[in-house]
Amino acid sequence: MTRISVADALSEKPFITFPFYQQGKPLEQGARWGMTVRKAGTMRFRWNETNENRTHTLSSICGNKTPVSLELIHSKIVYDITAQSDTSGKTGDGMITKNVALVPVVTVADCMPLFLYAPKTGVFGVCHSGWKGTGVIAQAIALAEKNYGTRAQDICVAIGPHIHDCCYTVDQARAVSFAENFTPDCVQNIPDADGKPRYHLSLEKANLSVLARAGVPDGNIVVARDCTACAKDANGDYPFGSFRRQAAFLQQVTADEKSRAMTVQAAFCGWL
Repeated sequence: MTRISVADALSEKPFITFPFYQQGKPLEQGARWGMTVRKAGTMRFRWNETNENRTHTLSSICGNKTPVSLELIHSKIVYDITAQSDTSGKTGDGMITKNVALVPVVTVADCMPLFLYAPKTGVFGVCHSGWKGTGVIAQAIALAEKNYGTRAQDICVAIGPHIHDCCYTVDQARAVSFAENFTPDCVQNIPDADGKPRYHLSLEKANLSVLARAGVPDGNIVVARDCTACAKDANGDYPFGSFRRQAAFLQQVTADEKSRAMTVQAAFCGWL
């Protein structure tokens, strides 16, 4: 497994892209994965809304390729797409395709973006995984196997910036559920100053266990070590949008108002 820092690689662009890795080495050809950063502004997406900033930014990223959007619902629903219209009006949390003219896009802000690419069959895609959707990447892999004959051992996966266990604490019920359904070491109980249990959840370890069970080789995985809630760039600024940092503490506001308070980022994958 290869670890990188997205924050360390940031430039003046509102987005950044990276290669996939195979057997521990970066692939110079083929699909790439990437995401916008906080200074690009919010990439919020709803079918019943218009976000001109998102439209303009995705146009600059995709060039002559076509971005494909999906309204997220924190599920394990993944679509196999061949055209932009395949997701029109639909909800879910992942997309795969072999059409190099398309760029699947999801949004994230503390939730984990997961990207996949299979060089042998040409399948690529992206998934959005919050705690409810942990395991969605396995559904994407299964769909690639079923529809295109892709083998898990040939798939390359990237885990993008997301909230890490340094900042992500959960209640006991969620901690127990993750430890039982994924891997025990994805949860740490670090008591607070009063000695009360405080459960820290690693979405990275949980998803690495999912990938191991699916059959993805460790050498084909690249992981961004940046925590979206606390990572800072060379200037001391927060480069990523974060629900925990920007919105979770807001009181007496609706869920939609909290959603608008954070800087939602676009996570994308394609032949860019």
